[in-house]
Amino acid sequence: MVPSGTFPAMEFERLQELYNRCNPDEPLSPGDERNVDIDVRGVRGAHWTNKLARQIELSRTPVCQLFTGLRGTGKSTEIQRLAARLSDPKRRNLLTVLIDADDVLDLTVEIDISDVLALVLLHTERTVLAAEGEDAAGALTDGPHRRLWAWLSRTDVEIGKLTAGVEAGAKTGVELNLKTNPTVRHRVREIVARHLSTFVRFVHDELRELDWRARKLGRSGVVILFDSLEKLRGTSLTWKPVLESAERIFSTGAPYLQLPVHVLYTIPPALARRMVEPPVSFLPMIKVRDAEGRLHPEGVEVIAELVKRRIDEDALREIFGESALRDRLRAIALWSGGYPREIVRLLQTLLELETFPVDAKTLERELHRAGNAYRSIVYDSGAIPWLATVNRTKRLITNNEQEREAADHLLQNNVILRYLNDDEWVDVHPSVAGMQELAGPFPDVKDAAPEQGA
Repeated sequence: MVPSGTFPAMEFERLQELYNRCNPDEPLSPGDERNVDIDVRGVRGAHWTNKLARQIELSRTPVCQLFTGLRGTGKSTEIQRLAARLSDPKRRNLLTVLIDADDVLDLTVEIDISDVLALVLLHTERTVLAAEGEDAAGALTDGPHRRLWAWLSRTDVEIGKLTAGVEAGAKTGVELNLKTNPTVRHRVREIVARHLSTFVRFVHDELRELDWRARKLGRSGVVILFDSLEKLRGTSLTWKPVLESAERIFSTGAPYLQLPVHVLYTIPPALARRMVEPPVSFLPMIKVRDAEGRLHPEGVEVIAELVKRRIDEDALREIFGESALRDRLRAIALWSGGYPREIVRLLQTLLELETFPVDAKTLERELHRAGNAYRSIVYDSGAIPWLATVNRTKRLITNNEQEREAADHLLQNNVILRYLNDDEWVDVHPSVAGMQELAGPFPDVKDAAPEQGA
């Protein structure tokens, strides 16, 4: 017998469908019905596709852009929207090369300039070959990328032995080895370090040739969008050297990453505060409160729409109760701090419950449990006095190396969230802001989500 208040057994498939529509780790394409055009309401301070596109669209010379944001804020979706806009024949008509670092790099180890540029060349060649109607797998058997590995083999005999699979036309070859074979990766980095100028010049020359081939096809050139590099975070033991390796190649103007074609790289969020040139565009959270803590209704409305794209209103009324639905969604929005992935993850957690509707006490319990992970990170950071200052001032100011490392770590782990309106500011995650140690100024969940009629 099905307990009172639960989904009937015959509706189990429907519950399962809703649960999987709320997968927080699933990136959404721009055309996905679950997608919400967040920037229509101005709750992130800018229309981000437009912001990223305009410099590339207007510039007659190649630009190098850096873009970041916390995982799950919609950054990859913005990059896909950007790709569609830049490739539109009625607009810039560029041949767009989209690279996902998650697929081609080991993001738990230190990164090097050779990794990035070798993959840029390979994927640009593949994209051009596909546009020409050729087999993109030929990039590993003939053409610029093959010539690059031939040069490496001539420069260092040992690398030739390690990359013999390319000679045989293996489709995985060096590309896979760079991700999974630390011996090959280390050897390539050594060669490039000894011949950096020659390596960079070679890559640039080949990219100019590929850009010319794209123009022969009627395109206005090539643009490269290198996504997921912001996920470089190492492990609990290696996050610091991994972050420092990213800083080495992206800082001081990223001279070796500026290419003869337009390019956008994502970078770890912690680097944004260290960068001056080129400037970093940081995708902010949805603003549910302003810097003074006042409610921002437009942000709450956007989050309610985001939820309804995942779970239809009939199901939401059954999950939360019709009379309390508005209060429940408001509580979720305020607790999340406007963090889209956190909202979707929480929806999935609530769908795991066995009894519906979810009352205020149950929601408070689930929000508290979800916040435990953030509070544990704060306690482990050893930076509570400094974080209390951030909580009070809404500014990310560091005065010594210990505070700088704390800022990096807490940004990477979503404890510190960034917002944008006329000015940028930061805040701590609401589940942390209420900690007694930080003297949080905001009301807790019980204040944010009173029972209807209370």
